[in-house]
Amino acid sequence: MNLNRPDMTEAVKSENYTNKLLQNDSPTTTMEVGTQTNAVKSPTDSPKTTKRVYTVEESARMLAISLRSAYKLCNSTTEFRVLRVGGSIRGPKDSFDAWRYRSA
Repeated sequence: MNLNRPDMTEAVKSENYTNKLLQNDSPTTTMEVGTQTNAVKSPTDSPKTTKRVYTVEESARMLAISLRSAYKLCNSTTEFRVLRVGGSIRGPKDSFDAWRYRSA
């Protein structure tokens, strides 16, 4: 048996099958995923909602003081109300604004 005969051998043609599959002319199909929830939207989700409380960071920015000074103020003041919820401190907007404008 002679395997080197030209009529029995054929050169292997290599093709990049990945590119061929990616360049396929078939139309692309997209799927849209939609979710539906029955949850009631919170009134604080809307951008038109006004703030009712200030964080210590916001208070410090408004008063142009350091964060440490703002925490000391919140812990020592009786001039405006301070709410402690869990580990966070909040100051009601109406109470804080009234104190800020009185002392200005």
